[in-house]
Amino acid sequence: MGGRGGYGCPARPLSEDVQLGKTRGTQRFVHKSLLTDEERGIWRSFVVMNFAINRALDAELRIQSGLTLPEYEVLWELTQAPENRLRMRELAKHLLFTRSGVTRLIDRLEDAGYVERDDVDNDGRGVFASLTKAGFGAFEDAAVDYIASLRRHFFEPLRSDLPTMRKLLARLDSPELF
Repeated sequence: MGGRGGYGCPARPLSEDVQLGKTRGTQRFVHKSLLTDEERGIWRSFVVMNFAINRALDAELRIQSGLTLPEYEVLWELTQAPENRLRMRELAKHLLFTRSGVTRLIDRLEDAGYVERDDVDNDGRGVFASLTKAGFGAFEDAAVDYIASLRRHFFEPLRSDLPTMRKLLARLDSPELF
């Protein structure tokens, strides 16, 4: 049997010592973990906390400003960009989105009047996403509450460990990830 196993590992046959039991007429499959208990625990904690924090930030942002977390991140990127505009492909790269994902997001922000699309000068292939005055206002209105939520959910619980956190994250930085 070909295919892929968990976490990008090639599939391999079940170990002979793994017992498969029957549960109400369906077969129960048991995976022999390729990670140690410590590795699995750390990874699951990271995944769960990342999703939980992002979900909480998104929910609070929606209630307080009507923006989603990805919409806020687009507006932040545009406030930081020269002339408050970025090529769509650069925006996708900065946000770690697919080009089609950033296009759908810009569609929503454009419908809200927060961004505009502009053709790249002398380049029929490129399009800029540009921040509008309304988009800047929406960002500014959302920023204070968003930063308070970010501090509450992420920075404050880690306050004494922030220098260590920065060092650990720097170790994971790799061009192949971006």
